[in-house]
Amino acid sequence: MVFDFEIAIPSFNREDILPKKTLKMLYDLGVNSNKIRIFLRDEQQLEKYKKSCGENYNYELTGQSGILATRNYLQVYYHEINTKSDGVLFIDDDITKITEKDRVFLSKPFMELVEYFFIETKKRGARLWSINALNNEFFMKDNISTNLKYCIGAFKGVILDRTRDTILCDVGHFEDFQFTFEYFLEDGVVVRFNKYGITTKYFELKGGICGSLGGMEERQKEMEENGKYMIERYGDMVKIKMKKWGTDLRMNYRYEIDSD
Repeated sequence: MVFDFEIAIPSFNREDILPKKTLKMLYDLGVNSNKIRIFLRDEQQLEKYKKSCGENYNYELTGQSGILATRNYLQVYYHEINTKSDGVLFIDDDITKITEKDRVFLSKPFMELVEYFFIETKKRGARLWSINALNNEFFMKDNISTNLKYCIGAFKGVILDRTRDTILCDVGHFEDFQFTFEYFLEDGVVVRFNKYGITTKYFELKGGICGSLGGMEERQKEMEENGKYMIERYGDMVKIKMKKWGTDLRMNYRYEIDSD
């Protein structure tokens, strides 16, 4: 393998879902278990996951609760603690399929495909890459974009440049947006492979590291506050779009960094 990377899966209270979703998908795609590291909150979680997922995976305890603290821990872990890999592929615990436009099966073996994503990202001077958030072929285009586009946290890769400061986030909602903004501001580019997408059930399954966000009313309030903060911090890069279920954000894909 030219570009060495590890697969990181954060999970919480989904010991019954992970082996049936993401781990099954990776197994079916021929991924060796020693390339996968599962991140769990504590020893109690570890005991449950080892029973359901088996002993062959790498496990790491974060000591963290909630999506923001967990994603930040993973950034610190791979930049400052585990420094063996050149990059890391972050995958959510409930992914069932990776889709390629106009194909029934992927055109390359999965690990070769992900390595290709990393190599092409490095060629373009970027560190962050992702694929489409959906597997709807209407939105999947046969191109690679390098402008400001949303990089979904459910399936994203990060090239680990340990000579630079570790990028962290400070919003509980929209942390995927914030990671995208921060990498774009530092590198001037984020990469998205638009003819690939994922199949998952966003917010529909029980548990998960989002499970500590509280009830719907509490979540809507936090989304509204976080949305206002993102506008204040990132200005023309983003705008708020209200939906029935609460505050949503849209990126300004035409945004360019002032070279001055």
